[in-house]
Amino acid sequence: MADQKKLAGIDKAAILFDVLGARLAGQLFPSLNEEEIIAVRQRIPQIKNAPFEAKKAVLEEFYFSFMSKKFAAESKESTSQPFAFLDGMSEVHLAYLIRSEPTRSISILLAQLPLEMQGKLLQRLPTEIRTEAMVDMGKIKDVPLQAVLEVASEFREKSKLIPSQAEYQEGGGKAMAGLLATMDVKEQQQFLDYLSQEDPELAQEVKKHHFTFENVSTLPDGLIRDVFNSLDLDDVALALKGQEQELIDRVLESLPQKKQAMYEPKEGPVSRKQVEAAQKKVVEYILQMDADPTNEFSIEAYAEADFIE
Repeated sequence: MADQKKLAGIDKAAILFDVLGARLAGQLFPSLNEEEIIAVRQRIPQIKNAPFEAKKAVLEEFYFSFMSKKFAAESKESTSQPFAFLDGMSEVHLAYLIRSEPTRSISILLAQLPLEMQGKLLQRLPTEIRTEAMVDMGKIKDVPLQAVLEVASEFREKSKLIPSQAEYQEGGGKAMAGLLATMDVKEQQQFLDYLSQEDPELAQEVKKHHFTFENVSTLPDGLIRDVFNSLDLDDVALALKGQEQELIDRVLESLPQKKQAMYEPKEGPVSRKQVEAAQKKVVEYILQMDADPTNEFSIEAYAEADFIE
């Protein structure tokens, strides 16, 4: 068998059909007609003994070709409409997006917005930055296209971390709280702090449905038992790492005796990422309980309840 560079096109197709299977390979080559597919299948027995390296090279060639076409298509879309992600974003979200950004980046984003929205956002900026941004907006035509595309890409990635206005309008504070739960702890708090300053009413609505691991200690023993008993002991130990002894004792006492006997605390330093991942599982369980209409537990009702010890 010839090496990969000398393989004919039909040999490469036969290798792909053999390795990937006729069904999947057929979907990847929709332009092949029935006669061509038959010819490829007839070629498969003859390439069965092709060296592993030759088959590997064919697969790599196909993969890189496929990914190059995919990247080119995505690149074309992002280049033709680099600021399409701004559609549907509210004044509050846009203001959050440009916070702490360089003046030049702010001016490029502002130039993509309707005049009325430009004015609203400019009023939210400190006087000095506002003046610089307005001057820079007048010089946008002098900014290289590549620089504009890079700014658009940075803002687009940053915008993925915050809930969109459309999602808030459809689902209210509960939907936004659910989206916040997908963010890391630090970003959640930053967004809530910002929202409290910019739109207190909206922030209050979100907080009614927002639940963090810090709220776990306020839950009654029955709920703590249900939540932590649903986790693996390793996740329980990670989630409790660094917590107050009172909470640790309450959690352990709520577990079945067998689990209590098997429990081993995490000794020594543990990465924050691991701890927060385990704590996130606790929060996700609480959110699932809140979303279940057959469950009596409600984050909003619990947050507003008046308890007597």
